[in-house]
Amino acid sequence: MNEIIRVFFDNMVAINIFHEPSFAEKLSNISSFSQLTALLAAIAGYASRFGALRTNDVDSDAVQLVAKSHRQPAYFIDLAFKYINEALAECGDEMPPLCVIQALIIATHCRLSQGVRGKAWRSLGLCVSLIYETNLHLLDSGKVIKTEDPHRWQEDEEKRRAFWAIWEMDVFASTIRRTPTTINWSQMEILLPVDNAHWFSGHPTSSCFMEADINKRWKALQDSGNQSSKAWFLVINSLMKNAQIACDPQGVAAIGNQGYRQQMPNSQSSTLESAMEARQKLEILANAVRCFTLALPSHLQYRDQYLAFGVPVQGELESQRQQHSSIYNIFVMTQLARLMIYRYDAFRSQNRPTETSGRHPSGNSAGRSTFSLLDTENGALRQYYEAADRILGIVNRCCEDHVQHINPFLPSTIWLASAVQLVRKHFARAQPNRDLVKSRFDVLYLTYKRCVQFWDIQTALQKNLELIEEQLEARNKKPEVRACPSSQEASNRASEDTDRINQPASDQEGPNVERSLNFDWTARQASQYLPETPSVPLTSSALIDARLDTTAQNHARKYPFVADSMAMLDYVTPPQPSRTQVPEDYMVPPNSHFLDTIYQLDQAFDWPTFDIPGGIYDLLSG
Repeated sequence: MNEIIRVFFDNMVAINIFHEPSFAEKLSNISSFSQLTALLAAIAGYASRFGALRTNDVDSDAVQLVAKSHRQPAYFIDLAFKYINEALAECGDEMPPLCVIQALIIATHCRLSQGVRGKAWRSLGLCVSLIYETNLHLLDSGKVIKTEDPHRWQEDEEKRRAFWAIWEMDVFASTIRRTPTTINWSQMEILLPVDNAHWFSGHPTSSCFMEADINKRWKALQDSGNQSSKAWFLVINSLMKNAQIACDPQGVAAIGNQGYRQQMPNSQSSTLESAMEARQKLEILANAVRCFTLALPSHLQYRDQYLAFGVPVQGELESQRQQHSSIYNIFVMTQLARLMIYRYDAFRSQNRPTETSGRHPSGNSAGRSTFSLLDTENGALRQYYEAADRILGIVNRCCEDHVQHINPFLPSTIWLASAVQLVRKHFARAQPNRDLVKSRFDVLYLTYKRCVQFWDIQTALQKNLELIEEQLEARNKKPEVRACPSSQEASNRASEDTDRINQPASDQEGPNVERSLNFDWTARQASQYLPETPSVPLTSSALIDARLDTTAQNHARKYPFVADSMAMLDYVTPPQPSRTQVPEDYMVPPNSHFLDTIYQLDQAFDWPTFDIPGGIYDLLSG
């Protein structure tokens, strides 16, 4: 068991919730068999992913039998939850001890890393319930750090680590599901965690609260002198979540919702005001992210250095693996925040100047090419693509097995960067540009596949990416196969198109595909994970071959794990306004070449008016 615990501490770099120097003493003080077994089983569930356990390291025959199988993590996690439930039952109406909450945190973390599905989602809910039952969220309410009692401070810091681990899981799960966070941020009176060096050595140090004001959040942490990598990660993670909320489909993207306009008085002006307000919030967030990167302690900054994630050396307070993981996690989360911020304006009309589009790209652009891929892109789109390129840049400068030593919640961000490159490739004008972007996609996609393999991720994101690529490739090849149709063919096709428009949806469906009925890209409800099929008829300008369209609903029936992952695709491109009511700042299709993809590859695009095939858009919009 000692070997299992050592492997756990060497490799658990995402959350550090145990005071490692006194961990053996902690175990010896747990008198309940259920509590001790729950904690050790959760630890084994995480550690067993880093190589098969040797049978001479364990005593139980049952554990030895499982050690020979490939189901070690799942077995131990199920065992952990079994004893967690028993331990909670033993507590009755009394508050459970911290060790039970810690066991639940590790077990829930393992489940969430595989996908935000039913069991993981409910386990997270239990974690949050225990926060409020034990009042962890009010741990530092009205409290002043007392340097004369380091032991009490160490105990409180362990509780803070538990709270922020649950907070981090809550942000991740709610981002994937596109739901509000379960923890109320306005009622958090608990300090951000400090660095391991002070905690392990028993030297109390100052910290700060997570400020509600976005502009004060990074400043408060900087002024406190707290240089903990986890504290800085939590701040940028919070800014990312704020950006997602600001771009919520029920909020700013209500522009173009025809029903909304009909029901609300002065709705057109109110939606435009909402859009302007949201854009201002995003501007504030963009500035806050920029200030965050400038204020970030130097030892946590990524400067294109190689990240080796070296093996921990005994006696180190912080290993190279932990240091490089912290740099990687903060940098990638920063790029995810930028993707969230710029996705709304990135695909709006290039001819309409906006406050965000005038901003120049900041910092070095990792992976910037000599092909001038960004020549025709507006400012927000440049920032959007640059964020994806920066994720590629850090991936290229990491060791091959780095996916084992990063926060297991970040593979979805690598997937998102892959999707951005894939769609970008489709709109590249010159063949060398398309080849370059395709090579970037390949690197990110293969990295994501390694994440899937190691962390046993069980969502449909990988399959969705393959479907997007297939449909985009098919759409590019289609004009070559069917170029220059005869007048008779054109007449027959027009007749078929008319019949298809008037034909009931059920008659249009083939055995393996389901058509998307329109491209009226309206806002969806916040709780909706899969897009509903709109009722507005398809316009002729948006008509695409039905064989190329596979809607998200049909895909979800094929792949049962799609529901929790589809929302991530919403970050590739925002909902667009209705074709029937187009605001002044949107452009209509300019000419007859609009649907000719070969022609479009050689022309500058106006993104808001380009018709992506319906099935692809269903995947992209979540």
